[in-house]
Amino acid sequence: MSDLPLVEIAYQSLRGQLLDGAYLPGELFSESELAAKLGMSRTPIRAAVSLLEKEGFVQTLYKRGILVKGIDVKDLYDIFDLLGALYSFALDRIDSDVYELDLKAMRQHYEQLVRASEGQKYREYYENGLMFMRTMLAAVQNRFILETFDLHRDKLLFFVVTYRLTQGANRPYTGRKLYEDIYHKLEQNQYMEAKAIIQQHNRNMREDLMRNGITRTS
Repeated sequence: MSDLPLVEIAYQSLRGQLLDGAYLPGELFSESELAAKLGMSRTPIRAAVSLLEKEGFVQTLYKRGILVKGIDVKDLYDIFDLLGALYSFALDRIDSDVYELDLKAMRQHYEQLVRASEGQKYREYYENGLMFMRTMLAAVQNRFILETFDLHRDKLLFFVVTYRLTQGANRPYTGRKLYEDIYHKLEQNQYMEAKAIIQQHNRNMREDLMRNGITRTS
């Protein structure tokens, strides 16, 4: 039996289901449904939903249930811009100063990403890609950069998983080559080349979104 408070158990369980794509944007579910699944009263469920509501994942609708929210398109593009800026800054610092990249950890995340792609596990695939990039950011030893990354990581993960599930996975595992290429450049201390690969990937992602009608309007 877990020693965690019931609210934390409910929160982690529901958050995990959202990130796995078990509930997709636009779907409704109820407190009673969740309480029955987890074998607990509605009180900790209500508190867990409130936490997720503050994070922007869900919205409680009076007498209708709990609505799974999608990611606002402008927010999505803003997150892409933010993370791209963090990656570029980190690589500029690594290139100009003495920082030690944890290449072993990056390699482990890459290998886990490959295994997840072979098993068609969307969340694990994208999650390890993000952790690969987080490990690179960690090299510059700036906790505010990591806190900023962590604040937006799961929102991006939620979008990518649900986007692939709802729009079709036409190119779901192309990141294998991307992360391998980045890793090899970092391994060879070719930091500006790694930066160029990341920037090109970001441009490709934007083009992919626009082709599918996900356009930033402001």
